[in-house]
Amino acid sequence: MFRLLRLFIVAGILVAFLPKQKALNSDVAAVYRQFLVDNTRFHQQIEQLTAYVATNAPDDSLKAAFRRSRLAYKRIEWLLEYYQPFLASHVNGPPVVEVEGNELGQTPILPSGLQVVETYLFADYSPTRKAELTRELTTLLTYSTRLEQGIPEGKLSDADILTAIQHQLFRIIALGITGYDAPEVRTGLAEAAVSLATLQSAFRPYASQLPNAMSAQLDDQWEEAIRALEGVTDFDAFNRVSFIRQQLYPLCRALTQARQSLHIPAGARNRFLSPAVATLSDIGAFRPDHLINFGDFVSTPQKVALGRLLFFDPLLSGNNARSCASCHQPERAFTDGQVRSRSFKGRKQVLRNAPTLINAGLQNVQFYDSRALYLEDQAHDVLSNAHEMRTSPDEVVSKLATSTAYRKMFAEAFPNGLTAPAVRNSLAAYIRSLTGLNARPDRYLRGDSVALSEEEKRGFNLFMGKARCATCHFFPIFNGFVPPHYEKTESEIIGVPRSPKTRNARLDTDVGRFATYQKDIHRFAFKTPTVRNVALTAPYMHNGVYKRLEQVVDFYNRGGGRGIGIPLDGQTLPEAPLNLTPAEQKAVVAFLNALTDTTGLTQRPNQLPLMDQETNLNRRKPGGRY
Repeated sequence: MFRLLRLFIVAGILVAFLPKQKALNSDVAAVYRQFLVDNTRFHQQIEQLTAYVATNAPDDSLKAAFRRSRLAYKRIEWLLEYYQPFLASHVNGPPVVEVEGNELGQTPILPSGLQVVETYLFADYSPTRKAELTRELTTLLTYSTRLEQGIPEGKLSDADILTAIQHQLFRIIALGITGYDAPEVRTGLAEAAVSLATLQSAFRPYASQLPNAMSAQLDDQWEEAIRALEGVTDFDAFNRVSFIRQQLYPLCRALTQARQSLHIPAGARNRFLSPAVATLSDIGAFRPDHLINFGDFVSTPQKVALGRLLFFDPLLSGNNARSCASCHQPERAFTDGQVRSRSFKGRKQVLRNAPTLINAGLQNVQFYDSRALYLEDQAHDVLSNAHEMRTSPDEVVSKLATSTAYRKMFAEAFPNGLTAPAVRNSLAAYIRSLTGLNARPDRYLRGDSVALSEEEKRGFNLFMGKARCATCHFFPIFNGFVPPHYEKTESEIIGVPRSPKTRNARLDTDVGRFATYQKDIHRFAFKTPTVRNVALTAPYMHNGVYKRLEQVVDFYNRGGGRGIGIPLDGQTLPEAPLNLTPAEQKAVVAFLNALTDTTGLTQRPNQLPLMDQETNLNRRKPGGRY
């Protein structure tokens, strides 16, 4: 109960600091009243499920009651997630035990909610766990009686309601139809239909204020999207690509136009998403500059241009021979093609290989082990690492200060000129500029005149559905940055082997995220990277164990490490085989290959700034070795 008390104290504090909004108009009031009704229904469904457990009801009845509970939750999810994601995470968060990374000790933060209950009921319910299940349901009941406290009536506004509707549409696309929060019960499509109907009802008062033609068109689009989901019985066969392109994205764009017509501004609760975004595949949908820890670090063209020169300049290494581009080669999507990257002077290898830097700015932690929060911290770590650049930002400043050209560029880019923070920020600004979200699948979803082959579309659908790839590599960035809040980048324990064996494999010895904070539940956990541009970034996994994408897909198809004989406790990847056919695996690879997009990102500078003194350093070439 202490956990619950602490939760509601924190929730109360969050509510107290919500910004004051204008007084409710009748439309907002109606939305709030419906939320209260739906919340009561959700609570009643949990009560019924609890009663079924208490009376030892048959498995079928328990599972049916659980499905009804999930559908009831989907009627309140859109508003609860927007106003109180902290509370929502305890009602329907992932069933994963966590710890506070930066605090002493191993005290676990236990999950709660529907997804935890699901693990008891599916696939085989054991009455011997009745007491445990009852405790979970009791906790869930306590939350469900108080959810309205997280959304006090006077805090609602038109802007936030319309943005909450938009975010729920994004949640349906990226999480709902992939089965992210209902992996075993597999009710994601039916839940999406209920959620869409709820959103349509919430928007109806606003639709009545639109021109008749616009309102009628919007109503047709709502209905078309709902019909596409209703009655679908085969979760794996659902055509998600067509649904996004032909139903959800047109609806998203129409809602954006309607909000503009009503002169209602966008809500301001998610700075990572552009306020002008209509769909998750829009050009400029994401703003990496909002994942920084200091306002003055915002990118400018001068910083990006300067960071690009620094990235390719071997002066940033201790021996003036290695540059960032030595291990992050533009032609390989800023990787190096090595099983493990070469250590300083190339005599040994570092612990892991070099990950792609394209879209590295679209996540809020860096490195495979998530040990850095900001790209500026990553730059400092790499410069100071004895096995990588073997120097320091201060030493780099001393070298660059001997170049009039560099001093001038820093003076133009930064108020304080050439400093160690400016060096780090310039490098980070350049990396944030390496955003590539315009591959053929992106353009296809936007409705552009670009073709995807039938095999690529099939692979896309498998990625988003049966193959479960998108439940960790979230659409559309395809990394572990969880949409639509974009506040957490997930790590997973998948059981990467030492060698590409498919039977009796042995676990790689790299402990991953455990090395950062020494938390046992992080042992062998690694950040979920993007799969964009994977056609260019072989070999795969942090240890380069797989040379071909076909091997990677086969590894997941077998159930990860446990599926190839590694007795790994705590594997977060489901160990059950995916049962993808050879043709389906081939289609997934075809889709992954289609995610290649390095346009405008790979050009090296023609020359580097000269040093004031005529030395051999003026013969250095972009990328290293002079």
